[in-house]
Amino acid sequence: MRDSRTNYVVVGGFVLVMLAALIVSVALLTGKTGNNDLYTTTLPNVTGIKYGSKVTYEGFVVGQVEGIQGQQRDNRTWFRVTMGVQEGWQVPEGSVARITAPGILAAPTLDIKGGASDVILPPGSEIPGGAAANIFATMNAMAGEVSKLNDQGLLPLMATLNTQVEALGVIMQKQAPELLSNLLVISSDLATKAPRITTDVQKITGTLSGKVLNDENAAIISQTLANTAELTAGLVETRKKLDNVVATIDGNKGSIDQSMKDLRHTLAALARNIDSIAYNLEGTSRNVHEFSRQIRDNPGVLIGGTKGAEDGPGRR
Repeated sequence: MRDSRTNYVVVGGFVLVMLAALIVSVALLTGKTGNNDLYTTTLPNVTGIKYGSKVTYEGFVVGQVEGIQGQQRDNRTWFRVTMGVQEGWQVPEGSVARITAPGILAAPTLDIKGGASDVILPPGSEIPGGAAANIFATMNAMAGEVSKLNDQGLLPLMATLNTQVEALGVIMQKQAPELLSNLLVISSDLATKAPRITTDVQKITGTLSGKVLNDENAAIISQTLANTAELTAGLVETRKKLDNVVATIDGNKGSIDQSMKDLRHTLAALARNIDSIAYNLEGTSRNVHEFSRQIRDNPGVLIGGTKGAEDGPGRR
């Protein structure tokens, strides 16, 4: 009887130990091994993430997802995810939380990529969410783009091509006999004229070889090319001289500007006194005209001169 009770006690103790080990293992796997610090993040998509999903920091398990809540913002649904992180775990400022897939068959996890700041986020802080970093999310996005391309691009294009091919088939069915008959006529005509065309081509080739492409014309062409080269060299030299003239003008730009200013000043002074100059020129012209008239009337005036006029009546 005592041996039976001993066996029961041993078996029961073993079962209790295994049960305790199972509980500890489950706690270790779920991250529920102690107090946790809560952090939050906001993601546009939580595919594969649910309550109890692992939370990792640079791939190391530090906790689990404690809750997911949907929010409406900017006319779309966002998901606010609460993360339970191992108490005392330091999350630097600038960290980013995003969904990752450790392997093809592994469940998605919420990974925190640590920032480079020395400032540590306090518990309860918001960790910015990033784009999902797994191949399945990328493939889903690519599949959506391919489906969009198929619906908006390929299908309309194929429909258009089918329409055009059908229209072309109708045209060919109606006009193919006429096209074939025209092709036969052109082929027969070409076959009839081919010998004459060949003869004409041979004549043209002989003419070019004997009259155009002879030694005399070749010498003329060579001389023309030499003259062209000489003209080009002369133009280059002229351009160099013009460049020197332009450089000289640029070097004397100050003097030229001053000369232009002086010329404008002179012209302005001349414009102001042009009336007086014109009046004096007119008086001088009248005097010269009077002098020439007196000489024509009495040439002796050049030798003897004239007596000054006297005041009073009767003077001559």
